Parts: sequence; structure tokens; C-alpha cells
Amino acid sequence: MPRPLPEAIFRLALFVLPFAVAFLYIVSLLPILSPEAWSIVVFGGMALYMFAPLGTEIVIPAVVVALQAIDAPAHALVLGVVSVVMVDVLTALFIAWNWDLLEKARYLGGAVRRVEEKCHAIIERRRWGEGATLAALAAYVALPVQMTGGLFSSVLGRVMGLGKARVFLAVVAGSLAGSVPMAILAVLVGRPLLDALESPTAQAFALAAGILIMVAFVAVVVLLYVRGKRNASPG
Repeated sequence: MPRPLPEAIFRLALFVLPFAVAFLYIVSLLPILSPEAWSIVVFGGMALYMFAPLGTEIVIPAVVVALQAIDAPAHALVLGVVSVVMVDVLTALFIAWNWDLLEKARYLGGAVRRVEEKCHAIIERRRWGEGATLAALAAYVALPVQMTGGLFSSVLGRVMGLGKARVFLAVVAGSLAGSVPMAILAVLVGRPLLDALESPTAQAFALAAGILIMVAFVAVVVLLYVRGKRNASPG
């Protein structure tokens, strides 16, 4: 039986709305920033952070240094940092609103739901479990290494059985906690900081650290699932 039209429109709206908000936000920057500053913020900041395998440890200093090079005003520097954080915010919002589509997917959806249920059951048994998990997720997003952006963090939080609102807040808080200090450091140090962070050694460390931390979180998910499955087994 086909879905009622209003529900289909609602689902489409939830899917499209984060992209629409991103578009409106980008357009709203046009009258606030100079064309050169707008290009740096949108393409050198938001697009680079979204599509390149780089974390805030590179993107934010790159945006700050590029804006300083054109003598951009203070509000442009602030908007540069806010715009990078907006990528995490909108990504987390998209996952929050559309996660149920993955849960309903044939074959994969059932496996995802089972992992969520088992992980949530274990976390819920500990009074401190959910709080500690949310804090760990926020800290993960805040880390200045690669592969800690809003997309993987949101997926990881939902797979661990956390609610969509809590995951969204953890990702936003972590993104702010990681981006603001990096921006302040970039303003104070400038180009030498970016040169140091762009060195092959620093990039290799950021990538290796990101992979190791991601593997650790995946291992925690597997452990929680196994324990939840074992506790749910009869006898």
C-alpha cells in the first residue's frame, strides 16, 4: 500500500531541509562578507571540511590565516569558524532526522537496530553509562585529528543506542569545544601554526590518531553488542 501523500512530503522535507538551511546560510553570508572573504569561508572552509579528508586542526587555521592575509575584519574570522562548525551541525541534523530511513532499509536496517538495542541495554544498566558515553562522544568530536567530524560521530552515537537529540547536542558541543580553541590559537600564532600542522609528520600523526580512536570506538560498540547479546541469551 503506498504511503499517504502528507507523510511522503514530510519525509522529503526532513531529507531536504538540512541542505536548504545550508544553502540559505551560505547565501546569507554574501551581504556580510566581501566576495573574497565569502569564497574563503565557503570553499576554503565549509566545502573543504565537508569533502576533504581533513579535520578542524587544518581547516580552521587555514581559514583564519587566509582571512588574515586579506585583512578581513574580526566578524569575518568569527563567521569563518562558525561556518566550519555549521557543517557539523547540519550533518548531525541530517543524521538525526533521517536515521530511521537506515533502520528501515532491507537487510542492513535489521542489523543496525539489533546493535542499537544491545548497546543501549548495556549503557542503560549503568547510572553513569549514558552520561559517560555522551561525554566521550563530545570529546571525540572535539579532538583535533582526522575522521572525527559530525558524520561519523553522529552515526557512531546512534549505533551505540543514544537518542537523536543527545547525539546532536554532543556533536555540536564537541565541534564548538574543538573549533574555538583552535581558532584562538590560529589568530594568535598565524601562519607558523598552519605550516606546522600541514607538515607531513603532523598530518601522519593526525591521520593515525584519528584511525586509532575510531577503531577504539568501534571496538567499544562491538563489546557492548556482545555483552548485550550475551545478557539477552536465555540461561
